[in-house]
Amino acid sequence: MNRLKADQKTKVGKRKQDPPEMLSEAEYDVKKCRAQSNANLVGVSNMTSSQTVMPITHLSYASSSSQGLAQSTILSKNCPKNYENILRQFVQWTQATEPVSLNFLAKANWNIEYAMTLYYDNPNLFSSAAPATVDQSKTIQLFTQYVDKRDELGERIGPHGMQRLLMDLGYEPIDRRALILAWVFKAETQCEFSLQEFTNGMAGLQVDSIQGLKQKIDALDAGMKADLTKTRDLCMFTFNYGKSAASRSLDLEMAICYWDVIFGARKPLMSQWIDFLYGQERMAYARLEEELGPTNAKKVKSVWITRDTWNLFWDFIVLGKEDLSDYDEEGAWPVLIDQFVDHCRENLNYPKPLRENSNAMEHQSYY
Repeated sequence: MNRLKADQKTKVGKRKQDPPEMLSEAEYDVKKCRAQSNANLVGVSNMTSSQTVMPITHLSYASSSSQGLAQSTILSKNCPKNYENILRQFVQWTQATEPVSLNFLAKANWNIEYAMTLYYDNPNLFSSAAPATVDQSKTIQLFTQYVDKRDELGERIGPHGMQRLLMDLGYEPIDRRALILAWVFKAETQCEFSLQEFTNGMAGLQVDSIQGLKQKIDALDAGMKADLTKTRDLCMFTFNYGKSAASRSLDLEMAICYWDVIFGARKPLMSQWIDFLYGQERMAYARLEEELGPTNAKKVKSVWITRDTWNLFWDFIVLGKEDLSDYDEEGAWPVLIDQFVDHCRENLNYPKPLRENSNAMEHQSYY
């Protein structure tokens, strides 16, 4: 037992005096946790079994030449007892290596959701802890498997190839993960990938296989619920992705399709918004029918979603209250959204302001 204590003191002393060991702060935390756990088993430590976390105080050693690796002095870290389960989950969801995962978890104080947000915001933050392992030749070979001559797009993945790619990933075309894939690859055209988009996207995710790609996309999709910033970024990307190159606005049917993909099952306010847009379209068609006749009126698309309406609708539907009681009529909202709010208050029994410039609302049932 005395020898064990002496050995531990020697190792700790060497750690303090010999920084070239180059352990990251997270790896050092976990080693300390494991050492403490072993010490508990042999009776070296006086910690009680009821304690759940162990405060650790140390200095982080990091190479000054390493780019992206955290370079900070850590005064204290809390390593939970179930750190191995948390680590295992993080590795499984992100497919990051254990050293990289340890760094992200330590930086997030072992909050796995926050750690995943940090990871997807900057997956290369601790890149020096785990060199890239993507095989560029494998990525290019994978790309060529989905280039289909029937698409007549040359060296591009087209609709036929995209369909096979989604089938291999286990995604339906209307699955949000299919849209996330296009977003991550920064695709410019619907149902198409260029070689550069494909290889850059795979390199950014640090994968070179279908299995690895699916794991990363699935993890991104799961993280959308906890990260509104990423959901908004996906929504902003979709406007350019969904509209035709020759158009400045998004076709109504296309807009509704993508809203369903991004937001999922329609909540009451979303259903009422879409019903309102169809109502606007019917009224516009009736006017055009009188002016141009039925045949010509059908050729005209009268309701379009502008970029301004598309972008601000995300704020309206995600950040606003469902009863519209916080809607600022003096705010810089698009006309179409102003008209929808007026429609809800006049025809759907949504609460109305009691007086001008008042925050007090007249509450009614709107379901």
